[in-house]
Amino acid sequence: MSIVVGMAIGVVVLILAQFIDGRVACAIGVAAVAGYLGTLFIWRRRRARTTAAQFGLRPDELTSFLGDLQRGDKDSALGRIASAQERHRSEFKEATGIDSHTITPMIGRDISYADIVGHAFRVCDFERGGTRIGPNGEVLAASRFVPYGYLLVESPITTMRARLPIAHRDDFLLAASVFDEPKLLYSVTEAEEAELLVTYAPKHRLPGGLSGGLTHVLHYVITPRGTLDRYYAVNDDMHMATPAPEKLFGPFVYKGEIRVHVNPEPIL
Repeated sequence: MSIVVGMAIGVVVLILAQFIDGRVACAIGVAAVAGYLGTLFIWRRRRARTTAAQFGLRPDELTSFLGDLQRGDKDSALGRIASAQERHRSEFKEATGIDSHTITPMIGRDISYADIVGHAFRVCDFERGGTRIGPNGEVLAASRFVPYGYLLVESPITTMRARLPIAHRDDFLLAASVFDEPKLLYSVTEAEEAELLVTYAPKHRLPGGLSGGLTHVLHYVITPRGTLDRYYAVNDDMHMATPAPEKLFGPFVYKGEIRVHVNPEPIL
């Protein structure tokens, strides 16, 4: 799969280069690679050697990387990939003048929906993209051809923040309900700041993880700050391999009243 992704990225960059500045196309390619790296789950050991080599580890680094995996030292293995990635970013910036850190990968374009289904993310920001909410609660999009908006998200399963498109009006309204009333993030407990989490979990899925229906696909929950990190640290990162989003979000609701859940004491 990683080889196919790499070939696809290369083709995209070559096509883009026909229409835009070659350096910009290359930068987009780096963002795509970085986005795919963000979905590298270290427990996929059968593919670890091939994947790590493709992400630019030198032979000595690859030997150390495989040794880390054999010892079960996930943090050191990820650190070696992160260091190699940073080295390539520095080389890319020196050659092109473009800082790939400023390019945020987008889910659905640079990161496959199939890789994030049921995984939890922390919402860092809400980009409305020109969409407005009318006086009667109607969602007025800036264009029919782009998402209603985007969520800037982060998670222990990725190496960087990413943009998550909001393609359903109800999902936009739910996000707006929190960001228009920020004191909600302080209502979970009296003394502790909270965090807004989101997961992508469509009722029906098509190949590639895309939604196969018209129902909303994003589910939100407000939890005490630090919940996301604790969730992914449970039982040696069990939830990275096998997501259990209902522990955080409760039962998924697709019809009737949908809302942002509040989970003050998640049982992980």
